[in-house]
Amino acid sequence: MAAPDEHPVRNHVYLVIVLIAATAIAIASSVLNYRNSIDAAEDSLKFQALGVAASLEASLKDRDALRVTGDRLINTDKEKALPDKNIFKDIITDGQWEGIAFIALYDRGGAIMLHSNENLMGRHVEDEYIKKTLSTGGPVYGYITLGTGERVFISNFPVHVRNHAGALRIAFHTYPVEKVIRQARLQMLSISFVIVALWVMGFFFMKAAKRSEELKNIMAEKERLAVLGEMSSVLAHEIRNPLGSIKGFAQYLVEHNRDAHANPDEAGEEYLNIIVSESKRLEALTEDLLLYARPVEVRAQAFNLSELAEEVIHSLAQPGEGVPRVDMQCRIPSGMEIKTDRDKLKQILINVIQNSIDSLDGGGEIEVKAETLKGTVNIAIRDNGCGMDAERSEKAFEPFFTTKARGTGLGLAIVDKLVKSIGGTTGIKSELGRGTVFRIIIPGSFI
Repeated sequence: MAAPDEHPVRNHVYLVIVLIAATAIAIASSVLNYRNSIDAAEDSLKFQALGVAASLEASLKDRDALRVTGDRLINTDKEKALPDKNIFKDIITDGQWEGIAFIALYDRGGAIMLHSNENLMGRHVEDEYIKKTLSTGGPVYGYITLGTGERVFISNFPVHVRNHAGALRIAFHTYPVEKVIRQARLQMLSISFVIVALWVMGFFFMKAAKRSEELKNIMAEKERLAVLGEMSSVLAHEIRNPLGSIKGFAQYLVEHNRDAHANPDEAGEEYLNIIVSESKRLEALTEDLLLYARPVEVRAQAFNLSELAEEVIHSLAQPGEGVPRVDMQCRIPSGMEIKTDRDKLKQILINVIQNSIDSLDGGGEIEVKAETLKGTVNIAIRDNGCGMDAERSEKAFEPFFTTKARGTGLGLAIVDKLVKSIGGTTGIKSELGRGTVFRIIIPGSFI
């Protein structure tokens, strides 16, 4: 049997490597793009906050006449209070800058000096962002959750109003960031879909390639069998006739030697018997070649599997001279009915059981079992014979491979072919010196 082509296997490996590499690159690119998108959105908010902070600080320092006292702005030139004048509130109300949630000015102690929500002015808060801003003298950014449950982006800047150090907080709605995040997530989802689609396509491609290779091997096998069948037919016609004549004349000479002579030539008779025996072996080989090469025609019928197994065991359990005693047991439920080609299955059982008998040099046990599982029939033929090593087990079903001195090597090859013809599979588990288990799995109903 020709060795399987390794190119499809290598192609599958290359395809998997390419898919893994493409998946890794796509995931890395998506994650990087996601993080860059968030960073870009936050940077945009930071720049916007920086611009607003610079403008507000200039407004708070408008002439040296403005000073902050409590929650009121005082004009020292006119010494006149400007009641209800809250520039932070006006910014929010007038919508001078989009996306601002609130603006607040804190002193060094954490008191709210000015707030776009006047109800909060004068309150004292403990805020790590404010403390860090005042201690470092630089802007600090982060996220906080408002009492309404909304999450906002805050920018904290150090400011000075008439030598009064404070912290200016500008809070932005996160709609722009959330929009960018949604777009990035949508892009990641799209890439994930593409990756899944690529894997699915790769899977079906490998499956199709495997199926194509199987069909190619099947066609090659059919062509090989067709050639072998044609050759076997020619051999059958060319060998059978002279072989039959040789065997017939040898048998005639044996009988003639016994009948025509008072003292038969025992040595000559032994030689003639060898001719007859070898002729029969050549006939068996020819029959095996024809059986292996001949196209298989399946004829399904319903029958009792236990009765068939008992029939095969009975035909093979007749001990002859010099044949070791073999104890064969059939443990198949009596009511197990299946529908398949009875003759093919009978030939399968004959070949497998005969192979087990041949492995029992000094006698032994053979057990035939069967069970149904999910619409299939699992048949196991177990023996305690000489067994095989792993290398021989792998080659057991190859044509012309045999461990017997006078075997044809076609018995299990025929089994494999016949099992496949009725939609089944074969398997073998063997251990050197401890026996062998042949497994045959066929559909319970082959139509």
